[in-house]
Amino acid sequence: MTNALPAIPADSPTYFEQVISIHDLFMVLAAKGTTIIEGRTFNRCVLQGPAVLLAAGGVLFDDCDMGPSGGDVRNLLLKPVGPQKVVGAIPLKDCRFIGCRFYAIGFTGNDEFLTSFQRDVRSRGGAA
Repeated sequence: MTNALPAIPADSPTYFEQVISIHDLFMVLAAKGTTIIEGRTFNRCVLQGPAVLLAAGGVLFDDCDMGPSGGDVRNLLLKPVGPQKVVGAIPLKDCRFIGCRFYAIGFTGNDEFLTSFQRDVRSRGGAA
């Protein structure tokens, strides 16, 4: 078994019509010393988990399909319990997702993010 990282263009600020394992992208960035996905635009991409994304500010979802939610978009959300940090989530900052589809991905962030997510995003409903 090899420990080679996947061939993901981690230096690109823009991704267009690509299928991306969000975990693999994070691991490629982490190998380069970056522990946050920041300043990226994903246009019409398919983002695959399993993963939990932490919106750390400036994250926009525009016309995205967030994936199956079992009929309630809140099923895609996880609320942080600790007051200061979330361990194990992949942090995003200043990222835009335009017309993307998400599979097996949960989302977390501060109360403002969780409220706006519930109000503004859509999912396919259906079984998770």
